[in-house]
Formats: sequence, C-alpha cells, structure tokens
Amino acid sequence: MAKTTLTFETPEFYDLYTTCHAHGWKNLSPFLWDYKKETLRFSALVEDLPTDIEAKQSEKTINATITSHQKLVRFQKSKAKAAIIRSLGLDIETLELLDIAKKLESKYAELIKHGAGRLLRAPSLWEDAAKTLFTTNCSWSLTKKICSSVCSDKFAKPAPSGDFPFPQPEKINQYTAKQLKELIPVGYRAGYLKLLAERFAKDPLLSQVESNGFDYKAADKMVRGLKGFADYATAHLLILAGHYNEIPIDTVVVSYLKRNHRVRKPKSFINRHYRKWGKYKWWGFKLEKMLCNQNGLGD
Repeated sequence: MAKTTLTFETPEFYDLYTTCHAHGWKNLSPFLWDYKKETLRFSALVEDLPTDIEAKQSEKTINATITSHQKLVRFQKSKAKAAIIRSLGLDIETLELLDIAKKLESKYAELIKHGAGRLLRAPSLWEDAAKTLFTTNCSWSLTKKICSSVCSDKFAKPAPSGDFPFPQPEKINQYTAKQLKELIPVGYRAGYLKLLAERFAKDPLLSQVESNGFDYKAADKMVRGLKGFADYATAHLLILAGHYNEIPIDTVVVSYLKRNHRVRKPKSFINRHYRKWGKYKWWGFKLEKMLCNQNGLGD
C-alpha cells in the first residue's frame, strides 16, 4: 500500500464544505462526506488503478491524500491531480457570478464570498453523465441504490479501503443492455446506459463540451443527442459541465416554485424570474434556495 499527498491552492472564495453540499452528489457512491473530520472521501480509478482519495481544506489549501495498492508513477499522479481538480471545482472562478450577484442582492454576494458558486462533480464527465441518467424518472433512494450497485465488485476491483470506484465506460460497455439490467436496478435505462458507455468509450470528453467558450446551444444539441437525455437530463449534465444557462425542471424544482412562488407554469416563470442572472440562471435559482434554507441536498 502506498500514500501520495497532493496540495492545491484554492481559488478565491473557495469552501470545500459548501462545494460538497451544493447538491446531492456527495450522497451517491463512491462519495462520502465525513462530518466529524470535515473531509470528502471517495474511491476513483487512476487509469486502471483503484485508489482512495481523501480531501480536506486547510484555510487556502486543499490537502488530498491518495492511497493505492502500489506507488503512483508520474503520469498517474497527473491523472489523479486532474480528477481531484475537476471533482472539487478547483479550476472554477466565481468572480463573474459575484459581479452579477452584487448588482442584484447583497445576500447573494455574501453566499458566494463564503464559497457558493461551485458544486461537487465526479472525477469524470462520464460518471456525471451516468449518474444524471440514474436520476431520471425515479426516486432519490433508487438513484442511490443504482450508484451503490454500480460501485461494486461486479464492475471493478476494490481500492485499499475495500470500497469500489465508479467503473470506466469501457467496462460497462462490455455488457449487453440485458445483462446490465440484470446486474443493476436501472430498469428501462439499461439500453441508454449501454449506449452512453459506448459513446464515452469512444469520446471521453464528449467533444470537449466542458471547454471554455463552448457555445451553449451547440452544447445543448450535443447532449440532447444522447439517448435518454431530454430537457431535464440535458440541462442537468450541462450544469455539471460548467454551463449554468438553464434550470433542470424536476419534481423538486416544481415543488419549490409552487411552495415559494405559487407557480402554475414553472418553465415560463423560470425564464422570466431568473432571466436577470444571464448565463448563471441555475445559480440564481440555487442561491435563492440557499437563502430560504431549502437547498435540497438529498440527505
């Protein structure tokens, strides 16, 4: 067993706790937030090597400890570093969002100064896409069950902790849709998962959809072309890819809008009410929920 420690400087207004609690991803395998230690733990594949990663913030740095069955070589350290940066949003700046918030409401700006504006993501867009698929047309408890089933000895070898990382798309792609349905409680999504794995095995970065400056309409069209990704799933995955232009409308969003705004037509209301946030429409919605103490973390 070997341990590697990486230290990262945080961007301005960064907070690990707030990042991990911006939405429910921290409750899905292989993520685990340790409230006593205030650390994020998760297993991840570094190339094909199962590892355990533990991240903790110390003022303006993040210390990440990587535990592996064997010592990481240089290119594996580089891969691990990139995975941690993506997961923890360490490459995301919130200054533009802060400028908009200052013009709209000082309370929003204060939230951003205390770390809002970033959200926990998976080490790869593939994992985010698969988990997004697992949230469609089902309960949160079923989503958690599906993720736990995927992060198991059915698809990966264990990390030193005994936990299992989320498998690579190539591994999922080895199975037929029928086999996936038998192995994971995904139901009708099995065929979509198979096609998604096939796509990401060929195109791991989904044609650079996360790249800065990628046109939103083009990004939307590309993601919408994935089987099983309609309005909700498309908007949700694009948020995880750094495009906050739209709010994915699900039962949680509808319930919030009815309770707080007495809304009958969510889509038209959203377009009108959150238009002032521009390309950060989703963050406008999220910050509003945070101020109402209704962040909806999936706990």
